[in-house]
Amino acid sequence: MTPQEHWSLWRSDPRATPFQSPAWLDAWWTHLGGGDRRDAEVRDAAGTLVAALPLFVWHDGAVRRLVPVGAGHSDYCDALIAPGTPADGLWDAILGCAEHWDELLLPDLRADSPLLGPLPRGWRAVDAEAETCPVLTLPAAGSPLDGLTRTQRRKVVHDRHRAGRLGRVEEALASPEEIDPALDALFALHSARWARAGQAGVLGDPRVQAFHRAAAPALASAGLLRISTVRRDGATAAVLYGLADPRRWYSYINAVDMSEPGQSFGTLAFACLIEAAAAARAGEFHFLRGEEPYKYRWGAVPRRTVRRTVRRA
Repeated sequence: MTPQEHWSLWRSDPRATPFQSPAWLDAWWTHLGGGDRRDAEVRDAAGTLVAALPLFVWHDGAVRRLVPVGAGHSDYCDALIAPGTPADGLWDAILGCAEHWDELLLPDLRADSPLLGPLPRGWRAVDAEAETCPVLTLPAAGSPLDGLTRTQRRKVVHDRHRAGRLGRVEEALASPEEIDPALDALFALHSARWARAGQAGVLGDPRVQAFHRAAAPALASAGLLRISTVRRDGATAAVLYGLADPRRWYSYINAVDMSEPGQSFGTLAFACLIEAAAAARAGEFHFLRGEEPYKYRWGAVPRRTVRRTVRRA
């Protein structure tokens, strides 16, 4: 599968998210991957790639586990399948290399995933509830703040006024030239927050930072990156690292300056990204994994992902 084929298939699949894009997966494999690649691919009679799932074998102790590339850092894992293509051929490609693994693990599948369909004879699946990823449906017109409860709407307005009293406050989406400084601020603020708890945090790993520094410009080049920033008197007070595709926007990870008592700069970063998503006519805003209360205060509703484990019957 060439990068060009991967992008073409990604664009053809209406269910595709940035987590299945080459921009995300290639950077992940370069900086966090390892092991035996066992990509599953399906081509039609003309040789066009019509389904694919990048996979690799992870040796978990004595168990050889086949998992999707990007697992662990991708909130949604799934195959890419062109419209009208049955999943049967993809299952044949996945299971055709079964001598190289003991168990197939498919984490974080959305409920409508084609990989949750029936398996070929001789195989059994165990499905379990996995992460909850709250989703906010965006209005077709008007501000998404109008759909909030009166209390949450007042909180956004109040937080903006309160921040403004400290000095000049700016909310904006990062331009391509601002990606590196935004990532610098994200890593620094995240590190400071977790240091108070005596931990490094997920972004403390240099390999994870390298992954995001490689993925972010590639995502931006493809139009899939959205980073909202909040600056107070020129200093970055909050960064929200988000993603987007033509139908959905996503909040992946955020970091906030916690040194100013009584401030909610994070609320401003989310408001900026959610309002921009609505203005771009996205249908949904995905808060991704985790059931933090603030996600539901924005009006999101829970959606469960599925963890599917496949073994021989």
